[in-house]
Amino acid sequence: MGRLIVVILVAALGWMGWWTFGSSALDRALTAWVDERRADGWAADVADIDVSGFPNRFDTTLSDVRLADPETGVAWSAPFLQMLALAYKPNQVIAVLPNEHRLSTPLQTLTFTHDQARGSIFMEPSPSLPLDRATIVVDALSVASTLGWVARLDQGRFASEQIPARQDAHRFGAELTGFHPPSEVIAVIDPAGLLPSAVERLRFDADIDFTAPWDRSAIETARPQISVIDLKDLSAEWGTVTFRAAGKVTVDTQGTPTGEVSVKAVDWRRLLQMSVSGGMISESAAGSLESALEFIAALKGPSDTIDADLTLRSGSVFLGPIPLGDAPKIVIR
Repeated sequence: MGRLIVVILVAALGWMGWWTFGSSALDRALTAWVDERRADGWAADVADIDVSGFPNRFDTTLSDVRLADPETGVAWSAPFLQMLALAYKPNQVIAVLPNEHRLSTPLQTLTFTHDQARGSIFMEPSPSLPLDRATIVVDALSVASTLGWVARLDQGRFASEQIPARQDAHRFGAELTGFHPPSEVIAVIDPAGLLPSAVERLRFDADIDFTAPWDRSAIETARPQISVIDLKDLSAEWGTVTFRAAGKVTVDTQGTPTGEVSVKAVDWRRLLQMSVSGGMISESAAGSLESALEFIAALKGPSDTIDADLTLRSGSVFLGPIPLGDAPKIVIR
């Protein structure tokens, strides 16, 4: 019995020593990271770093966090950031955001408010901490911009995971329910009120290749850029209008996409009517465009459904033979 008590005491003292060492090392590492960002020219301020959770957890709270990257002009601030981890799995972290925080860009500042935002982040156990997989759930999100618009979301679910067979590639999934676009956008695209004020559901599922891994350097040095998007599903349900897209595009170093995406739009005439009412398409051009879309719709499926390919080439977008305009630039700041 005496030997057993000695073993238990030694084990307890050993675990206490490990927790004390680990919590101190975590505190020093975070403090050093903030100091390194300052040395790199960042505006990096954290009022306090507190590590608690003895004996089985490392619960870390950073207070009054302010980070700004001078090269991109992107800044983030929050009253706190919590990172919760088991002491024996410090590379698996639950991150908790405050109910209000801000993201600033050279164009605008966005204020995020929500009932709850929590994410689980799993990193590989190496010094660079490459991202393995992650999940994020946000409830009752509101985003307000200094440009005057406000958007709301009932719930958002996001997930990502590394694709083992491909270097620097991740699979991403997202589902948004009850998305309320800014009223200014609704006033432009649907001034006649033909559709509900909220998009019922948005889905996204894609395999994406990047130019570099998502690890510590992605925050400290430069964000990896997208090189390939293999879109499995991009879909929306908005009243009587439904939309689905799938396809594959490559992205060059300038952010210009090239490839083909199959699209299917139900109740496309309502979308055209909204575009005319909102002034995005002139009434003089609406007739010829409707005739062209009717021809495309007649090629496959019901007449109220367009089932065709979007082609991205030379910086432009085409729906079948119809030019739609410039292709969007895909750049991560």
